Amino acid sequence: LMVVNKTFGKIFCMGSIIMDVSIKCKEFPLVGETVYTPYFYEISPGGKGGNQATAAARMGGNVRILGRISDDTYGNELKINMQKNGIDISKLRIDSNEKSGVAFVWINEAGDNRIICSPAVNKKLSIEDIDNGLVDFEAGDILLATLESDLELLKYTFEKVKEKSGIIILDPSADKKNETYLSIMGMVDIIKPNEIEAEMLTGITINDEDEAKKALEVLNKMGIKYPIISLGAKGIVYMKNNKVFHEQGIPVNAIDTTAAGDTFIGTLACEISKRKNLDDAVKIANKAAAICVQRMGAQKAIPYATEI
Repeated sequence: LMVVNKTFGKIFCMGSIIMDVSIKCKEFPLVGETVYTPYFYEISPGGKGGNQATAAARMGGNVRILGRISDDTYGNELKINMQKNGIDISKLRIDSNEKSGVAFVWINEAGDNRIICSPAVNKKLSIEDIDNGLVDFEAGDILLATLESDLELLKYTFEKVKEKSGIIILDPSADKKNETYLSIMGMVDIIKPNEIEAEMLTGITINDEDEAKKALEVLNKMGIKYPIISLGAKGIVYMKNNKVFHEQGIPVNAIDTTAAGDTFIGTLACEISKRKNLDDAVKIANKAAAICVQRMGAQKAIPYATEI
């Protein structure tokens, strides 16, 4: 990765900003079944972009968020929450014509989740918004992106970041099949799919470390310098200079995995912005994700640097 003589790079987060409405239940209801639960529901700020920006900011990163936000009740709460977390929201565009994005999150007692998401205003992000958002993007700065935007918009954004000698870190979570996006993978520096996303991108089903290694090789051949695959409780496997490394999972009592992936990648982006090497960045990100899964909720579960 290109290291510029600056102590700290900026991190530009491009992902959804959404309000999570979450409820815990003993077991997920079947079709047509109503389940009563002893747990209270919670309304809390979430969305891939919001979560990742929060994780990077809480770890001490210089973070700004790109995107659109509604000026309805949820939108205003989301904005205030980002400012409280030290995220620069000056690049956010207020869109009064659209509703805020919302996600309905079900969590069972085993800690698994099921999510239905309406991105709403998030889908209105445009090339003009990206141009405005990246005005002060400099060499060595980081774009932290997801696959929630359309291919054309992502391609435009990635090309712009590469022209400015920036670093692209990608969380390949999408509401479409990931293979739609294969054409832009060659511009990505670091990618972090989970097992399911890795299978969508590479065609390899990951049941063990050997298969994970094969998937890393396929991602690397696409032009991705540093592919990383998260294996849940089994930890992280990643590739660096044609070698595969396995960072073991930290044994914890997981109660809610909602923002674990976002915590990992946001922390990773922050550590790389501080010019840490990849091995150290992965270790710290792994610790942050392990703290996150021991708490309920999305952003409120994300740790601060002092807790690592």
